Amino acid sequence: MKSVVWSVVLVVCSIVSGGASAADARVATWNLMRLGNGAEKSYAAVAAIAANVDIVAVQEVMNDKGLNDLKAALEARTKESWSVLASDPAGSRAYQESYGFVYRDSAVEYVEGAVSYLDRKNIFMRPPFSALFKSKNGAANDVFALSTVHIIYGKSAADRTPELAELGNYWTWLEQVYPGAKLMLMGDFNMPPTDDAFVALKQHAMPLIISGASTLSATDGRYANLYDQVWVSKANPPKITSAGIVDYPKMIGWSHEKSRQHVSDHAPVMFQLGSAQLASTVQFVRPESGAKMAIFKNSLKAANQPLYATTAEPSARSVARPVRGNQSSHVYHRATGCPFYDRISAKNRVEFESEAAAQAQGYRLAGNCN
Repeated sequence: MKSVVWSVVLVVCSIVSGGASAADARVATWNLMRLGNGAEKSYAAVAAIAANVDIVAVQEVMNDKGLNDLKAALEARTKESWSVLASDPAGSRAYQESYGFVYRDSAVEYVEGAVSYLDRKNIFMRPPFSALFKSKNGAANDVFALSTVHIIYGKSAADRTPELAELGNYWTWLEQVYPGAKLMLMGDFNMPPTDDAFVALKQHAMPLIISGASTLSATDGRYANLYDQVWVSKANPPKITSAGIVDYPKMIGWSHEKSRQHVSDHAPVMFQLGSAQLASTVQFVRPESGAKMAIFKNSLKAANQPLYATTAEPSARSVARPVRGNQSSHVYHRATGCPFYDRISAKNRVEFESEAAAQAQGYRLAGNCN
């Protein structure tokens, strides 16, 4: 299937006429480190990870060939058809990048509204790119808007502040372009979500990943910098049941050095949208390897949505679940067949809805369970 490249510069209005229901899709964001440049990129390795989702937002796309080679690798691995949606290149004369979305045709459909931010004040070196998609596994109006950005790194943190501060205005613009849609802004922000530069964005959105790190250090199993992120609407939050930073070198059995050379120095962030489920083979970064699994807990309680958390609540407020984990040992116990289920101290107790949820957080079954 031929790559589709879009360069829409007009605001798309009235795309969604009403509130959208919960779409079902597995989503990722990944800085793929100069995708399309050089011959060292292992597209087979990238596809082995990206094939676990239905749509991935890609940053640092250097040319159309990079996206098309990734698409071909995904089709070879999954034996399914995939499509590509890309922005025009942006940046300086000396260096330009594009954004891309690569998605599985059987699960996700591009609807309309592919557009780059109308950055009239020329604040962004690479204006964010967004589009409206539809889940094929849900109701007819299961639409969601994804936006992707790669914030300038610069020579210091101060160079990043103007673009980060503009994200509040950008979010307001997204709400006008995709009225009523579930909005998600994802990418490489080159700054942790705790930085003061996000204050304007935090009026509208909340970060999905609030602890840990997503860039690969030179040491195997260690990560640094929580730069890769997904921001979701506070007023109209999507239904997300789990999310995490993916330990992709561990999944493909490569060292960090080899992974950084042939795949990327960034780990992808993946999450479950609606009732879609990530495969049990997806391995999230474990706390002991230097980056704690994502915790999505900010405002979902107010929206009466599932709370997917790894931290233990005090016993007075805890609600017993079928599975309990010990956040100190990262061992979990079932309510039946596990003698230590009721012996976990309140300060270390973590409640899970299922064994799969515990395993997704990096927990393993206690050895004394029947």
